[in-house]
Amino acid sequence: MELFDLVNEKDEAIGITDSAKSHRNGLLHRVIAVFVFSSSGKLYVQIRDDNHLLDHSVGGHVGRGESYDQAVKREAFEELRIKYKLIKISCFFSDETFTGENTKHIFSLYECIVPQTWKFKPTFEVKKIISISLEQVVKKMNKEPEKFTGGFINTMREYIIKKKLPYKIEIPSRSRCQ
Repeated sequence: MELFDLVNEKDEAIGITDSAKSHRNGLLHRVIAVFVFSSSGKLYVQIRDDNHLLDHSVGGHVGRGESYDQAVKREAFEELRIKYKLIKISCFFSDETFTGENTKHIFSLYECIVPQTWKFKPTFEVKKIISISLEQVVKKMNKEPEKFTGGFINTMREYIIKKKLPYKIEIPSRSRCQ
């Protein structure tokens, strides 16, 4: 069982938790997400094996005592075998209860551009990805939000705001930036 730091909304460690307990009881804990882009600007979107929802290119929990930067490097390599530069975009509170799940995270969001020579190879954690433009992702999120994870919807909203992009997520949110 993997343990995580239980945190408050100021991202201060206040205890220890695990994934099942955190998600079942709505306990706040840290996660990372990476938007991986092709050299042509398309976003690689993961199709989750467990529920077939569309999700971040890379995503995962920050282990107990682990920093966001340590976790993102570990997860990027585990999921997509990526060792390229990861640029931090934002760290924010994300309440995903609008999806019907009792999930709350502190997300640290990163982006990465892989070279044209990078090719996806399925891993133990990620079996399938698709390449799609940001505009298409946002249109699909607004039309069929049930096909996306709540975290992905909230991180996309945050990404659009931070990058000042001309798109809008129309799904109500309980996220707020810190």
